[in-house]
Amino acid sequence: MKGVLKKSLAEMLGTYIFVLFGPGSIVAFIAAFGATLSPSTLFFAAVTFGLGIAIAIIMIANISGGHVNPAVTIGLFISGKFEGKLVLPYIASQLVGAVLASGTVGVLFSYSIANKVLFGATVPGVMGPWPAFLGELIMTFFFLWVILTITSKSKNTAINAAVIGTYVTIMIFILATISGGSINPARSFGPAVLSGILFKAGYYQWIYWVAPILGGALGALAWKYMYNDKSKIHL
Repeated sequence: MKGVLKKSLAEMLGTYIFVLFGPGSIVAFIAAFGATLSPSTLFFAAVTFGLGIAIAIIMIANISGGHVNPAVTIGLFISGKFEGKLVLPYIASQLVGAVLASGTVGVLFSYSIANKVLFGATVPGVMGPWPAFLGELIMTFFFLWVILTITSKSKNTAINAAVIGTYVTIMIFILATISGGSINPARSFGPAVLSGILFKAGYYQWIYWVAPILGGALGALAWKYMYNDKSKIHL
């Protein structure tokens, strides 16, 4: 029980750092500093997201594995690389960390300023909800493939964090104007809760749960097939 608590706490702290750095940077760049969504703003936001996830992984990988993402937790479980008994504690901790981080952003910048950009929430872009859904699904599919590949070949936390951070940075460049670039239900959950859009019609927050979890699960299964991995699901 003590081990589960420590791992869950690590996931909460890792997700906190990621959401504080990632969505927090959107609030800082656009809302607080009066910037617009320009190529330079997108560049800095994408790099901040990539560095945020890399730092979070370096912080907690040796404690909990550094998932920081419910889609990753579920995908690793389906791949047979993660214990089923830890899935719900991890996801709950990730969601709590995301909400606390978004709350911190509201304290640092004030609620009114943070809410100008919905605390950095992810919403479908001008292309509409279905391209957003497809983009989130595809990018999470390959995200799990990258994670499973790099972690099966390297035990070096810094290298793994750098590869995963690079992927997240590129993902933001591609999906920012399509879906907001999430591939992480917790990352979307925290800002959605604080901005009050979680259950509001027209914001399509279900996309940021269904697409990443489905994409991650399919990515894990595809990786197992292509690499002929025989790991079995264990509860």
